[in-house]
Amino acid sequence: MAGQSRQLCGLTLSFVGVLGVALTCGLPMWRETSFVGANIVTAQSVWDGLWLHCVVQATGQMQCHQGLSLTSDLQAGRALTLISVICAFLGFMVARCSVSRIQGGGLVALSGLLCLIAVSWSAGVTNFFSNDPLLIQALKRDVGSSVYIGLISSVLLLLSALLIGLVCWENDPPPPQPSEYSGFSDRTQRTVFPGFASPNRTSRYKYADISPESLYS
Repeated sequence: MAGQSRQLCGLTLSFVGVLGVALTCGLPMWRETSFVGANIVTAQSVWDGLWLHCVVQATGQMQCHQGLSLTSDLQAGRALTLISVICAFLGFMVARCSVSRIQGGGLVALSGLLCLIAVSWSAGVTNFFSNDPLLIQALKRDVGSSVYIGLISSVLLLLSALLIGLVCWENDPPPPQPSEYSGFSDRTQRTVFPGFASPNRTSRYKYADISPESLYS
């Protein structure tokens, strides 16, 4: 019963993680505008994503266009998050089968690691440029919501892989341990004493006729 509950919990976390990584990949909020002192611009906000660059006006109007000039961390984030979504989906489908459960857990763990690398890399680069005193204020960005969603999703995927691995370890029967007296008991059961052979089997022991006189000759 405990194994089934762990498996159900692991599959649920894996499914939520798949949705989270998909949102991380699709939402254009990896970097957002940073507000600076008296020069706060309330008229618009700027979002940078893996696929789109969006400008949101104060009236609610949003204008997006495809991001062509991406930094190296966002270009790598595209590939890593796409591979992470594919691995997470395949891992969720494979983990549902009892035969290939361990392979599904491995795919889910790989998906969590890839997503964690992508969001950590992007957050590090964003914080580096945000604290750069030589960079003009208009080009500085803050870590966006997509990075935090990806971080939470990667943790959920790693926890899911851990639960699936525990279920596989509990269901795997331990190897038989050789008994210390197994060999002796087998030999004892197969021992046939002379004169007490089973009537259904032909005795292998043959006795020669020995007379008392031949013992002293």
